Amino acid sequence: MATLARLQARWATVRQQFYFRNNVVDAFRKKEYNAAVKIQSWFRGCRVRAYIRFLHRVAIIIQKCWRGYLGRQHYQLIVKIAYYTMKMNLYNEMAVRIQRRWRGYKIRKYCFNYFYLKEYLRAVSETNDAIREALEEFAEMKEREERKASLEREEKKRDYQARKMHYLVSTKQIPGIYNSPFRQEPDPWELRLQKAKPLTHRRFELRRPSSSCLSNWLACSSARSFPRSEFLPPINGRQCQRGKQGGTERGDRET
Repeated sequence: MATLARLQARWATVRQQFYFRNNVVDAFRKKEYNAAVKIQSWFRGCRVRAYIRFLHRVAIIIQKCWRGYLGRQHYQLIVKIAYYTMKMNLYNEMAVRIQRRWRGYKIRKYCFNYFYLKEYLRAVSETNDAIREALEEFAEMKEREERKASLEREEKKRDYQARKMHYLVSTKQIPGIYNSPFRQEPDPWELRLQKAKPLTHRRFELRRPSSSCLSNWLACSSARSFPRSEFLPPINGRQCQRGKQGGTERGDRET
């Protein structure tokens, strides 16, 4: 009760203070509100910027990890390709070495044996020498035959010329043109003309047709004779008689 009495006694002063305080607060409310808005905007900006920086850091970390993963995958692929290439090069080189050794051994053993090749070359050289000698002999023989044939042709031509000019040979009374009295020895053509026989002219005989050919030609049985016609049909006797009668009638009329 005593408290209530004190509060009632102080009621007028409390009401004046409450009203005064509300007026003061209303006067500073807009300023405080603006200050609060500014503080909130600054705080929220700091928080957003901090969050963005966080996101940037996290994104950088994620990109770093992802790019590292891609780089490691690409590097592993490059390493695999390089290892495969190196391995294949090594295999190829080893295969080439093996093939080289084997082919050399095969060639030396089976294809190009030194002793066999030496024997083969010796046989080939002997065969070539024999063939060369045979060809040389054949060429010499051919040359001799051609020379002999040419000499024979020349000799025949000279003999024919001598036979053709036999009338120029010397006689006991008159010397020929090749036996000049002003020469110590007669010309070789004079001796050839004396040995040669005079050239005789050929006589062409006319062939007379034989009697058998003439008879065949007349009988038209030869291939060169005239063509024979077919057999004519027989003549009727009555037509012949009519022909005779007609002829007699014409003769009577004419007489």
